[in-house]
Amino acid sequence: MTRLWNSPHFTLTMAMWMWAGHTIAARLSVGEMSPMVMMGFRWMACLAILVIILRKQMVVEWPRVRARLGWVAAMGGLGMAGFTFFFILAAQYTTAINLGITQSSVPMIVMLMSLAAFGTRIGMVQLVGLFLSFVGVIVLVTTGSLEVLASLTFNRGDLLMLVACVCYAGYTVGLSRRMDMPPALMLAFFAVPATLVFIFCMGVEYWRGDMVLPGIKGMFIVAYCAIFPSMLAQIFFMRGVELAGANRSGFYLNLIPVFSAMMGVIFLAESLYLYHAASLAMVLGGIYLAEKHKVGA
Repeated sequence: MTRLWNSPHFTLTMAMWMWAGHTIAARLSVGEMSPMVMMGFRWMACLAILVIILRKQMVVEWPRVRARLGWVAAMGGLGMAGFTFFFILAAQYTTAINLGITQSSVPMIVMLMSLAAFGTRIGMVQLVGLFLSFVGVIVLVTTGSLEVLASLTFNRGDLLMLVACVCYAGYTVGLSRRMDMPPALMLAFFAVPATLVFIFCMGVEYWRGDMVLPGIKGMFIVAYCAIFPSMLAQIFFMRGVELAGANRSGFYLNLIPVFSAMMGVIFLAESLYLYHAASLAMVLGGIYLAEKHKVGA
């Protein structure tokens, strides 16, 4: 287990599988509960689990966290919660294809932020890998059709999705200056502002009359999202960034739409096509190039 915990490939891939599972859970949640209820309940449950397990360590570490309270609030409230909030808004106005294409910009935004903030160099091979990975996502979300690609139009939903991508890219880069503490403990502190953001969003949803509380099926979906995408995936991702750096870790985010498509085949009885395999090969090829050329890691 220690060897796996010290492997960036394992930790980052596990995080991407769990986040891909969240996309399936989100689709299953349609009609079961309103979006902000789902997000609010999952973060409240995640925070409750972490506090029960880590409450003593949180008390001990609080003085150090208080000294960097602004950073903690930004990482949890803007990075983690901000991405989800703007993603949900964007989904109301744009297509799944546009969401997938825009989300694949995160690795490039991570590179640009790392360059601007810390002077992290970007190697030519990394750029080639980035392009290959980006093309792989486009092949996936357009089903390999040039007609679909040519017919794309962009709207305010795409701008909202771009804001979401900036939020998560900023979170990824921010992890490069993480505090010296175990990922689970750091997540416990991040989960506080993230939970507060979505409690507020739930209040707005209730005020607008759009709140729908979950039933039994919905509670199982919330439990999955709290344990896997919200807690375990974040812990694995933090560890991956710690081992590989922000730039290299950012490449793995393009595995999410590929894994989501594979899970759709397994759990939602969706069809498997040749373009799925082509997309996976290109995304993995981009990651391989980034790993082989570790300048600017």
